[in-house]
Amino acid sequence: MKYTMKQMTEYVGVSNTTLKRYENNGLIPPVLYTQGKHRRYEEIHLIAFKTIRKLLKGFDIPVAYQLMTLAKEKKFTEANWSIAQAQKALVKKKETLQMHKEFILSFPQKPLKKQTMRIGELAKFADIETSTIRYWEERGLITGIREKSSGYRFYEKSEVQKTIIISLLRKSIYKLEDIKAIIDEMDDENLVSIRKHYTTVNDELDNQLAMQLKAISSYTVYCEKLAYY
Repeated sequence: MKYTMKQMTEYVGVSNTTLKRYENNGLIPPVLYTQGKHRRYEEIHLIAFKTIRKLLKGFDIPVAYQLMTLAKEKKFTEANWSIAQAQKALVKKKETLQMHKEFILSFPQKPLKKQTMRIGELAKFADIETSTIRYWEERGLITGIREKSSGYRFYEKSEVQKTIIISLLRKSIYKLEDIKAIIDEMDDENLVSIRKHYTTVNDELDNQLAMQLKAISSYTVYCEKLAYY
């Protein structure tokens, strides 16, 4: 069966500009053209377009585009490893969120194994770049202590807490000025607000996982079709 551009936009639910962009980016199998330069899509293209849309709901754009390119090139094993890597990253986000939640909500009762952290240790614990920590310190959000003998910067437990909170709030609509106001007046009421943020972010990760699994299911079917195309 052949489909016109108009039919395809109706079936997929996107504009013709979007379909053309996918084609121009080399994400779908070659398209047939009539003598009048009109596109004539096949069933494999319909499956491809629907697969792209599902991938974009569960994965970042670069990953979705990479998976479609690998499928087109029939590099199915490489595509499977890319999926595994993306899901590994999602699992890490989930584990990091849980670790930070336990640390923040148990503060100040729960002791750290170390009472201070160097910038590299803090960056690893907070899952952010050291340059980000330096920037936040320049903006007055956190404060480090420089040891005169070694020159190393250390961050006490309260600053570790602030860093985790800032990292979380930066995922929402807050500006740095708003975040500074929150951490400068940190109290039980603010912690309640932060608990809500954790719940929201956690729900978003759960939803992303569900979207990824749906996308993977469609992607598997698409790859099976391509194997014999």
